[in-house]
Amino acid sequence: MTKYKPYSRRELQHGFGTWVRRNTKVIALLTVGAIGLLALEIFLLVILGPAAAWSWYTLGVTHAVVVAAYLYLLQTAFLAHDRAAIFHLRGAWGEDNTRSELQRAKRKHLLWGWVDSISLQAGDIDHLVVTRHGGLVAVDSKWRNQHTSGDANDMAREARKVRLRAEGVTRTILSRERTSRHRASGDPWRVTPVVVLWGAAQDGVPENARIDGIDFVAGRRFVDWLARLDGHPVSKDAASDVLARLEDYRSGAWKSTQRADR
Repeated sequence: MTKYKPYSRRELQHGFGTWVRRNTKVIALLTVGAIGLLALEIFLLVILGPAAAWSWYTLGVTHAVVVAAYLYLLQTAFLAHDRAAIFHLRGAWGEDNTRSELQRAKRKHLLWGWVDSISLQAGDIDHLVVTRHGGLVAVDSKWRNQHTSGDANDMAREARKVRLRAEGVTRTILSRERTSRHRASGDPWRVTPVVVLWGAAQDGVPENARIDGIDFVAGRRFVDWLARLDGHPVSKDAASDVLARLEDYRSGAWKSTQRADR
């Protein structure tokens, strides 16, 4: 099965690979040092140490500590030397948290499903959600420890762009002839944008926060926000049809992205 990585995680992976290639000698020396330390522990605890059960337990613990410290040192050095890495890491945390809330909302029967990480030439869509009573929701996940009014306006502008992208995708995958049977009245595929905020800044998001027509929701209240949606009902058949087409569309967009990365 194809693994669709969010944009932030793809950028993290690409940045880490670039950093490793630029620091090959330093990383090689660090790796040799870690291996030497592991070998020294084996020599001291197994060869020179007493033949006791606790020595094997101690060996396992010390090996785990050395490996964990080695990986932590690599990650810390990468984040310290790549200025954009911490922002991509926070973005990945925000998308992961939102995905967990969507799973909880699905268990509560508030939505039919969603598609993550739809990549487009003009940007990406974090999550495009097919609800049961609110059409489509284009979710833009953000992680902020603090934010200003200017930052909020920037996020609102970005959310409007996400809505336009989602509307463009919807127009592409849906045709009047194939979807007319699903439309009893009105248009159930109206796209509602929302900014879901994670991190310490979510504590400052009031109920029913709206900036320039865009809803801002604290991550821990996202499921409650979804429960309040009250628009055109979406049937199970229509939702399944749209989700399948969105998956196909994402697959094609993903392949195009992979070719571009090469």
